[in-house]
Amino acid sequence: MTHDEEYAEAHRGRTTALLDELDAAIAALPPKPGPWPDELEDLWDQAQDEPGLPLTDEQRQHFAARRARWEASSRVQRSLRSLRKAVERGEPLDPHQAAALAERCVHAGVGGHHHIWLLRDLGRPYGEQALARLVQDASVNEGDRREAREWLAKLREPQYKKRAALPVDGEELLLPEVVRDLTTGRAGGWEIENEPTPERLAQARAVLEALLPDNRLASQEPPAWGGDWLEDAEDRPAWLEVDMVLQPLVPDARSVTRERLIWAWSECRRLGIDVEETNPEAFAERWAARIAAFLARGMLDWLWREDCFAPWALDLATRYIDRNVAVPEATRLLTEAAEAGAR
Repeated sequence: MTHDEEYAEAHRGRTTALLDELDAAIAALPPKPGPWPDELEDLWDQAQDEPGLPLTDEQRQHFAARRARWEASSRVQRSLRSLRKAVERGEPLDPHQAAALAERCVHAGVGGHHHIWLLRDLGRPYGEQALARLVQDASVNEGDRREAREWLAKLREPQYKKRAALPVDGEELLLPEVVRDLTTGRAGGWEIENEPTPERLAQARAVLEALLPDNRLASQEPPAWGGDWLEDAEDRPAWLEVDMVLQPLVPDARSVTRERLIWAWSECRRLGIDVEETNPEAFAERWAARIAAFLARGMLDWLWREDCFAPWALDLATRYIDRNVAVPEATRLLTEAAEAGAR
């Protein structure tokens, strides 16, 4: 046996022991206690600060069961962290067994997201397959499913980018030609310039005119959300998770095609994302309009930053407000123009 083979064998023995340790820790988990009444929660908090607090036998049993569960859960978390470090170091292990154990941790309700992160670290195929099962499993708590969706999308992102790199020949383009000439991704505007050229301003005007919908939209586009992706994850709207798929799949105006948006609809359903439409065609229409609104928002923001208060710009801003598109940016442009005129 060569030195490298001896090294790999030694590490394989170590990771096998870690997997066995995690298996035993999961098997030893006490039953998960049910919800407590508020008064018991308050008493638990008080007992942590006052070790000699008088308790009934029933209260002691409740508290002992909670401590036992926490201690057992901590052992599971330590094992998961050790396995993640082994994966990060590239140590050989049985990925199928590791993924199965991590999935068991999710169903047991222990792991503090380390189970999801281990599946992410394992990658394809076993980690990805386990995440794909979890996002569709209604018995898994929503916090774990949300974390699993995010990392499953990350694992599948290379496929989105591969699809994005394909030529759009033969596909139905959903945005106007003048918009497809933009080279600013989905931001919709340009960097600040010392003095925008007449040609640049004319292009901005043409883009905004082309993106303006014929009729007022029933709901404002793009939707507003002022939260933080991580800190406010519980309140994260479903459309943000849809966009998590669409950003790498349709990164610019020229890649927005009916075929790619319909493919995205199927992908979102695979990820367990709550898409608004049960019909893929309706999904494609909504998201083409939404991406157009993103682009218009960026262009109106660029006009504001460039102090472009020409009559045509203000007229377009008014019309965008009327059509319920990019309303905050259009309003800001009008407000700044009024303030500049008053100075």
